[in-house]
Amino acid sequence: VSLTAFAETVGAAASNLEVDRVLGEEFLEVSLPLSRAKIHVLPSEPPQNPLDDLLADLEVDASTELLIARVGVAVQDPRWWRGSLEREWRRRGWRVRFFSVAEDVDIGDVDLLVVHHQQASSWAGREGQWLQVIGRATAADPPLPVVWVAPLSDAGWVHQLIEAGVSFLMPAPQAEASESMARFGADVSLVVERLLEARRSEEHSALPPGVTDLVSALLSESDPDQGVSSLLQVAAEHFERGAVLMAEETLVRCRAGFGYPLDRNSTTLPREVGLLEHVICTGEAVMAIDPESGEVGGLAEVLGVSELPAATAVIPLGRGGGVAGILVADRQGRELPDLDDLVLLAGRLGGAAVR
Repeated sequence: VSLTAFAETVGAAASNLEVDRVLGEEFLEVSLPLSRAKIHVLPSEPPQNPLDDLLADLEVDASTELLIARVGVAVQDPRWWRGSLEREWRRRGWRVRFFSVAEDVDIGDVDLLVVHHQQASSWAGREGQWLQVIGRATAADPPLPVVWVAPLSDAGWVHQLIEAGVSFLMPAPQAEASESMARFGADVSLVVERLLEARRSEEHSALPPGVTDLVSALLSESDPDQGVSSLLQVAAEHFERGAVLMAEETLVRCRAGFGYPLDRNSTTLPREVGLLEHVICTGEAVMAIDPESGEVGGLAEVLGVSELPAATAVIPLGRGGGVAGILVADRQGRELPDLDDLVLLAGRLGGAAVR
């Protein structure tokens, strides 16, 4: 798959595609002359009741399978981080690993480090060791974000931390009261979320802005159904079945597909359910799944099949530095081909076709 081929497909879709809209909110059946794949485009509006009891149960069962990031917390007394804060981070897919002293910190085993000193005396005499930890984090590729939570009254020490490369400075919580802890938990979670997102963006280099703008401009002139159909026609060169799922605020909703017997009465999955949320949040493609897991069972139901093969690709569709949707596709159990070019193309430009 090349950018030229994708652009030609988009252009052909914008000029030649004829969409027969089926009355009564049936699927739109779209067939492009340049491919045999028949694309089924679902209604653009979500159903009235997108979540049912089955999917709610699936979200609860699959939450422990979600792992998006590893957060290290260096703290002598981990009680500040236990309980509701640790549970909330687990729900987000952040696995917490605790360290007690600077010598224990393993930079290579975490995606972000929080250093918490409730009192200034807890790092007194060990300043050099903590600066070395920060130095190792800064030298990592990509750099490892470090959040320093401690009293910040010593201006000279704060200056050294900034010079060493600390990503964010936060004052330590002043009381163990529930209101104070809730505010601290919300603040530190927001900081961690932003730093993790920034680190992921640095790991994935973007195409030149002009290329993305060109493809987005081509797609903006076409009907949204044409854009997603063009994307699926490209996918049809590699797979026997495929579907595009849009990432919304709380849902992942099936938008269109080919090969799968899609049903307009079953189109959604909740966000923050293991496999799909991992791909959305990390921007990393998955080339093998566990057919026996509960989350994959829910995905199969949305795609109209009883089960999905282990050789199923889940590919992020990038747009504007984020992920706008997901391509799920397989060859009905046969081994997947080399998909590096398709993954690159979908990750940089695929989201422009998902509206």
